[in-house]
Amino acid sequence: MSNPMELNGNYIHPHWRLTLNGLGLNTIADWLALDKTLVDEPNQRGRGISQVFQANVVGAGGEPVTVYIKHQRNYVRRTVLHPITGQATLYQEYIALMRCWQAGVPVAEPLFFAVNSQGGNHEAMLVSINLAGFQSLDQIDLGALSPGRRFTLIRDVASVVRLLHERGLVHQNLYPKHIFVAWCEKQQRYDVRFIDMERCRPHYQRWQPRLRDLETLARRAKGFSARDRVRFLRAYLDRPLADSDGRSLVARMERKFKLRSA
Repeated sequence: MSNPMELNGNYIHPHWRLTLNGLGLNTIADWLALDKTLVDEPNQRGRGISQVFQANVVGAGGEPVTVYIKHQRNYVRRTVLHPITGQATLYQEYIALMRCWQAGVPVAEPLFFAVNSQGGNHEAMLVSINLAGFQSLDQIDLGALSPGRRFTLIRDVASVVRLLHERGLVHQNLYPKHIFVAWCEKQQRYDVRFIDMERCRPHYQRWQPRLRDLETLARRAKGFSARDRVRFLRAYLDRPLADSDGRSLVARMERKFKLRSA
């Protein structure tokens, strides 16, 4: 895979290049011309707009593949490097996805990315493959799971969050709706993927950025008991909670979420 910081016009997933070329899906205009469905109400910011569409394309084997098309026009955020014109927020998500891919962090698979500036208008598009068979964590009824399956879910989500952090990245928007899981019967484990990586960034501190991710997830996770949160922290640390890191982390989380009741 190419270096994520090298952005020369379009990016097309190398395994999909021939297929997308054959379908004539090489530019933003090509993707917009597809028969597609608007997923949510558009987000508007000043004269900018951001939309998400769902569409089907024909895969290499002739099977239909559902994709999500994120399209932005003049939907930018000013940055240090782009203080006047700003930079498309989708660019940051694309960079984050590629960083995660290269670091082995599981994310929704990017197929296509492009930016285009003409006549004072700035467009950006990111296309990713639908996570078929996955559910977001906030859609899981924990009470309906057996104790063993519930513990496995907690362990597998915690281990992937730890992997993200160990690779020097923080999500910064780690809500349950941004964590997708699928049960793998053969391996008896959950496949876990992150989505909506727009705010994902490298971190250079040991704990503070990680704690914000953990606190966001703990605060928004519904159906998780205090005992579940302790199990999550134990799996996240991958060591007993009695060591110095564990005591520090548990003390911080206790103050916010009253884990002593576990």
